Amino acid sequence: MKTSLVFPIAYTVTVLFVYVLENVFNFDFAPCGIFPRRIFGLPGILFSPFIHGDINHLLSNISALPVLMWLLTVLYKRNYIIIFSALYFLTGFSVWLFGRESFHIGASGIIYALASFIFFGGIVSHKNGAAAISLLVVLLYGSMVWGVLPTDGHISWESHLFGGVSGFVCAFIFAKDKPKKLKKDGDFDYQSPGFEHFSLTDNRYKININYSKKNETI
Repeated sequence: MKTSLVFPIAYTVTVLFVYVLENVFNFDFAPCGIFPRRIFGLPGILFSPFIHGDINHLLSNISALPVLMWLLTVLYKRNYIIIFSALYFLTGFSVWLFGRESFHIGASGIIYALASFIFFGGIVSHKNGAAAISLLVVLLYGSMVWGVLPTDGHISWESHLFGGVSGFVCAFIFAKDKPKKLKKDGDFDYQSPGFEHFSLTDNRYKININYSKKNETI
């Protein structure tokens, strides 16, 4: 449980540090955001999720970001870094390709990507409890769906929209159960004791060699 908290906490602390640094030293990191279809806007794919315009913008994002990141690390322990990276860069690159010509900043695109991935991942996966997690995400963050609409010119609804789309796509790549493979005739399983065996014995040692041959679906 403790290890699953390291990544969300480290990321959230970094976001807070960037905001404090910007305000204490009167920096303006907004030009480091994503500016669509311009070469100088490409680095924003990496930097924009760490940049926030004001305290309300910051608080609205860090209230959801660590929770969703924690769910990701718990549900996908083996490859959460790969999944998070895919969501991160796919969302940012989509905004760079299709967003309005303005600087897009904030972690909200990542939040939408995480929420979408966890929700749809629970639907396409048949793991125990996956559907319950999807329902939990709906209960906690279902109202986020309105954020994909262009209702406010100061909000990057494109980040929300493409974050949601990225989560949907990645769910079918990383969360969908893979079809089970049928073993071919002649495939062998080497099992622990309890199957057919024979013994080779000399005067000092007795060696048990355990062997089984099966045809079954795994």
